[in-house]
Amino acid sequence: MKTSILVILSFVFGCSYAQNSVLIEKDSVELHSQIFSLSPMSKKVDKVNGLVFGIGHVENKRVANQTINGLNVEANPAPIAGAFLAFMSLMYLPESIKNNKKVDSIKNTEAYYKIKNMNYSPDLKLNGLNISTGCFFTTTSMNGLNVSAGNKFKNFNGLSVTVLGTIADHQNGLSVGIYNANNSLAGSTVGIYNQSYQLTGLHLGIFNQTRINRGLQIGVFNKSNSKGFQLGLWNINNKRSMPFLNW
Repeated sequence: MKTSILVILSFVFGCSYAQNSVLIEKDSVELHSQIFSLSPMSKKVDKVNGLVFGIGHVENKRVANQTINGLNVEANPAPIAGAFLAFMSLMYLPESIKNNKKVDSIKNTEAYYKIKNMNYSPDLKLNGLNISTGCFFTTTSMNGLNVSAGNKFKNFNGLSVTVLGTIADHQNGLSVGIYNANNSLAGSTVGIYNQSYQLTGLHLGIFNQTRINRGLQIGVFNKSNSKGFQLGLWNINNKRSMPFLNW
């Protein structure tokens, strides 16, 4: 299971203007808002109220913040890179299985459950609809509907429908995909593997895992490092292990 997750993660883990003036990296840059932009967005564009189309959003240290209110469409090359990384992961499969034994000793630690945030510039905020073949390559928070192969967010509020899954620091809403992981979930995740550091919502999947369970886990196998309601074929928490029902 762990190695499968590693492979999956490798996939997942590719007008009208209103002017402002900001000082970034000692250069004075006039920023504009507009109704259409190609992506990656120019360092001169801080806001788009309309449509963004291109190959995706990447790190750009020359601009601090960018906002999209509307529709973001990406023909992202990330799946090609992901396929290559997955192939490389399979080549090292025996070594990965061996190394997984070392991970067992730290499974109960905070570091094991915590999702590391991306702290890249620009800090992108998307309000609306995202349709993409890949994922964002800069720090991104989103409110709305995400439809993509897989994605990672700083904060996500809304509905995320993906093939591979959704990774987020803080998530409110629903995500559907093979692999879903977050640091705090006040909503639901539906997938084969669901992981949260703190769960106050619902896990629905084959294998569900959380460090702090204040919600509900429903699956074939459920694991929690605290108390909490669990419904499944086998349920484990810090108090007991039981079939069908645990609390």
